[in-house]
Amino acid sequence: MTTLPPTGDIVDILLAQHEQIREHLDDVANATGQHRVEAFKALARVLHIHEQGEQHVVHPVTRDRVAAPEVATERVAEEHQADIALGDLAGLGLDTSEFDRRFAEFRAAVLAHAQHEQDEEFPLLRTTQTSEQLLAMANQLRTVQSMI
Repeated sequence: MTTLPPTGDIVDILLAQHEQIREHLDDVANATGQHRVEAFKALARVLHIHEQGEQHVVHPVTRDRVAAPEVATERVAEEHQADIALGDLAGLGLDTSEFDRRFAEFRAAVLAHAQHEQDEEFPLLRTTQTSEQLLAMANQLRTVQSMI
């Protein structure tokens, strides 16, 4: 994954990661041959690191400290579905029309998930957590993601 921003709170970092994920999604969609294989592997890695960070740092805070368990549960369910879809995509030939069709659906689902986080979860964090808490969460995220 691209280096995390050196400063900023948890939301700043996750927004930057969402932009990186969009770029990786575009890479896969526009690539062919071996470049597509490499782009797909890079996307899978970036998504895994991002999701693990959210599941260890963000969603527990949303569930427990923000007291919005339904938001956290919905985001985790979306991430689980993305993991399944990613595994299914990996089993297809990456240069087939079936891959293209299913990847377009996957891409739309990942982008919708990111938008849900940006519309629902991130504002909750910003309004319920102090600046110090958001910075501490950023440090936790960096630690978790560096160990993956």
